[in-house]
Amino acid sequence: MAAVKLVVWDLDETLWAGTLADGDTVAPFPARVALIHALNAAGVVNSICSKNDPAAAQDALRAHGLWDAFVFPHIAFAPKAEALRSLIAAMQLRPANVLFIDDNRLNLESARAALPDLQILDATDPQTDTELHAILAAQPAGARSRLAEYRALEAKWRDRAAFAPADATGDADEAFLRGCDIHACAPFLMDNLDFAPRIAELINRSNQLNYTSSRVEPDALAAAIIDVVAYDSWSIFAWDRYGDYGLVGFCMVDRRSKALIHFTFSCRVMHMGLERYAIAQIRQKQPQTDFAVLAGRVPLTPVDWVRDVSFHAPDVRARLIAMLRPDAADTAQDIRVMFDCQSGGIAHFSQHRARMDFDNAPRLFALRHILPGCTEHEGLPDPTFAPLLIYGTGVDYSDPRWKDLVDLVQDGSLFAGCVQLLCQRVAQEGAHMLVILPPEDAPDGHYRPHMGHTRARTALFNQIWRYEAAAYPQVTLFELTGFADASDMPDVSHYYAGFLQRLAGVVDDWISAQGRLTQPQTHSRDAA
Repeated sequence: MAAVKLVVWDLDETLWAGTLADGDTVAPFPARVALIHALNAAGVVNSICSKNDPAAAQDALRAHGLWDAFVFPHIAFAPKAEALRSLIAAMQLRPANVLFIDDNRLNLESARAALPDLQILDATDPQTDTELHAILAAQPAGARSRLAEYRALEAKWRDRAAFAPADATGDADEAFLRGCDIHACAPFLMDNLDFAPRIAELINRSNQLNYTSSRVEPDALAAAIIDVVAYDSWSIFAWDRYGDYGLVGFCMVDRRSKALIHFTFSCRVMHMGLERYAIAQIRQKQPQTDFAVLAGRVPLTPVDWVRDVSFHAPDVRARLIAMLRPDAADTAQDIRVMFDCQSGGIAHFSQHRARMDFDNAPRLFALRHILPGCTEHEGLPDPTFAPLLIYGTGVDYSDPRWKDLVDLVQDGSLFAGCVQLLCQRVAQEGAHMLVILPPEDAPDGHYRPHMGHTRARTALFNQIWRYEAAAYPQVTLFELTGFADASDMPDVSHYYAGFLQRLAGVVDDWISAQGRLTQPQTHSRDAA
C-alpha cells in the first residue's frame, strides 16, 4: 500500500455527528479532531469532500476551530468521484497516496471505481480510527507539517484558474508563471550535506516526479555527495510570491558515465518549470549529461520565468541552512574549515558542525589571497578568518591555485613567503589554526602531476610548512603521511566519507584542546 500523503474527509457522520443540511447541531468526534491535528503535524495533510452548503459548512468548521486544519476543501452538492479527481489533481498528488473517508458506502465505491488506486475507509467501521493511528505511527521521525506549503499551492491554484490572458506565444500558463516571481537556488556538491536528511526523505517519498525511480539510505546518500570525484550533486530550493517551498528537488550525475543517478522533485512544484531550471544547472557543469530518462516527460529547453539565485550570497545561504538546520542559525560560527571541496565533509562529521563555516567554491580561501593586493587584483574580498581555522594545505599544492603566479612557486620561495604571511596573520588576529599536510606516502597514481601536484612538490611544500610553523605556537600541524592510505582517497586532493569522518575526529580533538568549547571568543584583530 502506498504511503498516505492526504486524507480527504466527508463531514456528516464522518467528521462530526449529525447532518448539517437537516438542521442538526453538529458535534465533531473528538478522537478524529485530534487525529487531524496530529496528522497535519506529522506531514500528512487533510482536506474535505462533502455534499453540503459551502457557507454553512465553513461556518460550522470555524465555530469548532477546524477550518484552518484543511486545505483545498471541496464542499458542494456535486458527485464526489469527480470532486475527488479535481481535488487530487489540484494538489498534484496521485490517487494512490490519498485516503478518502466517508460514511456512505456508495460514495466510497463510486470514488474507487473512478480512481482505482484511491485508498478508502468506511467512517462507520470500528477499525477506521485504528487504521488512522497506524498511518500516523508510520510517519518518519522528525516529519514536519506541510500545511503552509499546500496553502501556498492552494492560493496559486486559485489564481491560475482565474488567469485568462495569454502571452505572446498564446500560452496562458507560461504567462501566469512569469507573473509568479519564481526564484530558485541550486546548492552544489558538499553544500548539500546539510540537507541530506531532507533530500533522502524527498527521494524516498516521491513517485510522480522521481524520474529515475531511485531510493536511498541517508548515510549512503551523504557518502555519494561527499564523493565529488565520482558524482556531481545539486539540491533545488524555490520560492515565489505565494510562499517559500523549501527544498523541492535533488539531482545527481555520475561524472564517469554522465548518467542521471537522481532527478527527483516534490509534486508541490509540478508545472513550475523547476525541472528545466535544474537541467540548465546540470549542463553548466556537465554538458555531456545523458538526459534520456527524461525523454517525453520533461522538455530539455530552459525557462525564462525562473530567476537563479546564488547560494553563495550570505543572506540566502543563512536562510536556507536555517530552514533545515535551525541549530546552525542560533550558534555563533567561530570555526572555519578551509579545505576547498572537502571542507563540507569534515564539517558534516564534526560534533561542532553548528559552529562551523566551511569553504566551497567560489567562496574559499586560496593561499595566494594572503599576498598584498591579490584579492583586489582579482576583484575578491579580503580573506576573513574565524578564531579557529582548519586548513588543508594540499589544495594549494596544484598549479591552478596560483594562476599567473605559478612560475614563481616552483622552487618554493614564493610559497614559503605566503606561508609565513598566513602564520603572521593568524598570530596577529589571536586565532589558532590546525594545518593538515597532505600525504607524502600515497601511491604514484594518487598524485596529480598534470596539475603540478607531484610527490616531490608535496614533500617540498610540507617541509616549508614544518619550518615556518615552528615559530608560531598558534599553528598546529597534522600530517596525513602514515594516517591516510590508498583506500581512503581517489587522489591526494579528495577523500572518501569514512576517512573524512576519521579526520573530523582529529579536528574535534584539536578544537577541544583549544579550551573554547564553552566560551567561544569574539574574533578581534586586537586579540594578539
